[in-house]
Amino acid sequence: MNIKEKLPKSLIIVVSSIITLVLYKQVHLIVAPLHLQRILASFLMHLIVCLPIGIVLLILYKPKYFFYQLGLHGNFLKGMVFALISTLPLFIAFPIVGKYNNELTLERMIRSTVIVAVFEEIIFRGFIFGQLFRYCKIGFGWSVLIPSLMFGSIHLYQGHDLISSLMAFGVTFLGGLYFSWIYMKWNFNLWCPIGLHFFMNLSWQLFIIEGNSVAAGGMISNIFRLLSVVIAIVVTNIYLHKSR
Repeated sequence: MNIKEKLPKSLIIVVSSIITLVLYKQVHLIVAPLHLQRILASFLMHLIVCLPIGIVLLILYKPKYFFYQLGLHGNFLKGMVFALISTLPLFIAFPIVGKYNNELTLERMIRSTVIVAVFEEIIFRGFIFGQLFRYCKIGFGWSVLIPSLMFGSIHLYQGHDLISSLMAFGVTFLGGLYFSWIYMKWNFNLWCPIGLHFFMNLSWQLFIIEGNSVAAGGMISNIFRLLSVVIAIVVTNIYLHKSR
């Protein structure tokens, strides 16, 4: 495919990504008047946000390639096992240095772990990063920078002032880089970053640690979060070495 053929489709991907981000920040205005139960409202909001993605993928590719283009064709069990191994430090350390969150409800846990992990990874890694890198072929640097900036921007609200908002942005921006790298290295198996996102959020919800009420976290929680990242990188490199 030459540049003249690729440019219109690349433009569609970029525009749809921008529309998706705008929807992400404004979709609550559409769903709020319906007065739905929180878990249903969250699910519906994410579905609406994903509408441009679904439409674009069905326009650009045959329906049978829909899940492939998002990375959802990958091995689910492999992704979950990898993610659980990588995040074990969080589940071992957090009960020791913190305490169990007795106020956590099943509804909140599902909203903050399953729904957020699945849909955010579909949007920012499966579609935006995946299409920019795999289809537009603009290089890993630009492909990962754009969705990571977007990913960081949607977490600005987690700060209570300018400094804490920038810290939340910085941590989630780095998280976007990390999840995208994992997605690429595991042969575009989206279940790997989904699993990491899910288990990291789950540990954040299950236990109360100093600083974990916001994305930036506290020093202790970030130490073990960094350890989790290191383990994921080591496991990934071992897996790649054995796969050659």
